[in-house]
Amino acid sequence: MGENYLVIFDLQIPFENKNSLKEALYVKKYYKIKNENCLCAGDEIDAYFGGLWTKDPNANLSAMTEIMVTLEKLKEWYAAFPMMKLALSNHGSRWTRKAAAAEIPSILMRKYEEILEAPKTWTWSKRHLIKASKKPFILEHLDDWGGPTPAAKAALHYNMSVVGGHHHSKAQIIHHNTGQNRYWSFVGGASIDFDSYAFNYARASANKPCNGVGAILDGGRIPIWHPME
Repeated sequence: MGENYLVIFDLQIPFENKNSLKEALYVKKYYKIKNENCLCAGDEIDAYFGGLWTKDPNANLSAMTEIMVTLEKLKEWYAAFPMMKLALSNHGSRWTRKAAAAEIPSILMRKYEEILEAPKTWTWSKRHLIKASKKPFILEHLDDWGGPTPAAKAALHYNMSVVGGHHHSKAQIIHHNTGQNRYWSFVGGASIDFDSYAFNYARASANKPCNGVGAILDGGRIPIWHPME
């Protein structure tokens, strides 16, 4: 058997599901996943007040309070997962895009990792090539990919296995065989608290979020999705 990997999907702290940390730790322990094999598909924070739309008048946080609560919650994740590879994502870039809309030059801004007080062992990239021993795969947020099967579209483009998040109502694992190559595609839903006002925009949607945690087993060969209780 090859090595195993953990994949965490769309926490959107401070609006994460109350069971998200416990479930992630359970999957990590159950599959004996090493610290260096812990992955996050992006949207680790929500940055609610970084969005450009009108805010909910019933919001019980200010912009500053949201940031401070987010930093406190992240400390728990840093302690539980001392190493993490994370996909750059649309929520993580919200404040940057808002600053650009206000014509604030980047020289006046702090680095994202510095703002989050993240350890140097947490690393962000648009896409990570995970060099698994049996079947390498790509970790990406998947906000560039739409339609009914976004991860499958990305996997077809890269011609290799892909795992990502962004699409909260989709928890899909598809195995592909082109005749020349075999790979899988995996989109893992989210880990959010859907009852929060932060998700009022999706309240009337027919499809609700699928909360869960991912594991990729045997050196990248076997993707598994664990629904969150």
